[in-house]
Amino acid sequence: MNNITKSVIAFVFSAAAFGGAQAAAENQPAYAPETHDQRSYNAAFYNDGPVSDHYQTAAHRGDRYNRRDRYDRGYDRYSRRRPHSRVVHRETYRTKYRARIVLVEEIYWTRSGRQQLVCSVLVKGPEAYYVPHRRLRRIANRDCSPRARIQYL
Repeated sequence: MNNITKSVIAFVFSAAAFGGAQAAAENQPAYAPETHDQRSYNAAFYNDGPVSDHYQTAAHRGDRYNRRDRYDRGYDRYSRRRPHSRVVHRETYRTKYRARIVLVEEIYWTRSGRQQLVCSVLVKGPEAYYVPHRRLRRIANRDCSPRARIQYL
């Protein structure tokens, strides 16, 4: 094709697109003046007809979808209750500093569905950095379960 034919076709397409945009703009409502009170806005102005159940909000669909707990983190995407971790053993030890050592033994549920025993040893308080790591290791070796994975926090 030569250049003149290409430019004529491009002009026809651009004129059609411009005309379609003008026709669509005529159907839009006029802009509201600055003095317009938005509280009186009619929310159903843009509705063309009845909406299917798929697009309605949860309040219109029934009690099954209105439960708040369905969207909590404790539920998976199939609305089944996910098991959470469970504290098995907790103990607090005093130190000579303004800090305390906390030992927490928990059973975690992994993504594959199996249980994992984890023993966490952490130091809390404003002088926590004075407590030696050796003391944490001794407490963990003495008081954590033999099968537990130990983590120092």
